[in-house]
Amino acid sequence: MKKKSDDSSYWGKSLRALPWDKKEKTHSQTLISSTVHEWYDAKHRETSFEEIELINSIIINSCPYCGSARFIKAGHNGLLQRYKCSECDCRFSALTNTIFDSKKIPISEWIEYLMHLFEFHSIVTSARDNRNAEKTGKYWLVKVFEVLKDVQKDVKLKGRVCFDEMFFPVIKREEVLKDGKKLRGISRNKIAVACAFDEHGNILLISENTSKPSIKSTWAAMGNHIEEKSTLVHDGDNSHSILIEKLKLISEVHETKETKGLSDKENPLDPINDIHSLARRFMREHGGYDRSNLQDWMNLIWFILSEPKNRYEKIEKFINMAINTPARVKYRDVFHKKRVK
Repeated sequence: MKKKSDDSSYWGKSLRALPWDKKEKTHSQTLISSTVHEWYDAKHRETSFEEIELINSIIINSCPYCGSARFIKAGHNGLLQRYKCSECDCRFSALTNTIFDSKKIPISEWIEYLMHLFEFHSIVTSARDNRNAEKTGKYWLVKVFEVLKDVQKDVKLKGRVCFDEMFFPVIKREEVLKDGKKLRGISRNKIAVACAFDEHGNILLISENTSKPSIKSTWAAMGNHIEEKSTLVHDGDNSHSILIEKLKLISEVHETKETKGLSDKENPLDPINDIHSLARRFMREHGGYDRSNLQDWMNLIWFILSEPKNRYEKIEKFINMAINTPARVKYRDVFHKKRVK
């Protein structure tokens, strides 16, 4: 018996195909069929006038192929403005070399996809709701990762900074066992992520690419992201000492044994614990994720938890970032390299 979670067998190969589409239908089958097709058409609208206006309003500063500022308008593709470079002779549009390059699906379809992603839906459930193939959701996720690649690069925490690591499990097939049992505590079966939060509401989530944080990994993750002479609120782990020493931080230690029995209101590290909880909840929805992409996931969680809080403003911010970020991602490259598992 095939597993229920196998989309190709359980849900059918086509997202709009029904088993009775090519034969005479009963009245109930006709109702189901017309409703499903109506759902599909509603989710897959044609490129709207508003989208064309958005694309044509994008200011072009240079050719995406050679970087020259010498280019001219060169007609339209439908209603979309095209350009021609006077240096390399290449033709391009405002979306060339972005994640929307050579798009077959309108940008408007990204709105619901992003809303689901920001609301902690899994790729699988989002794909079903949007009437997209699961592979489309995975492909778009890689595009999201590309847009957010350097999103935390300039984050600088200051003032009162809470800092504590959180840990994510390695994928099950890579677990190390001892006498047939999982290793306990912080072990090679965990991946550490440096997590920090300051009094101004800024957060930072950086994978340390190691199981147990060290002075070296902590400095690499956090050294450029905390302002000198800030106050570091932490659990006293030895790996944090490098930050205190090099950045001349004021150390405020609250050991785990001290905070364990405290209520959230009394716990100085509670803001960090909230971030840990939300991050773990998000990753549980994507349990089969590729651990080599862990920093990409942390960038996404950072974006979700950071300003703006309003979901529609956040979607607008992402779309504007995507339009202005050189990040073309080809479908065949994603699945040939198996970047998303």
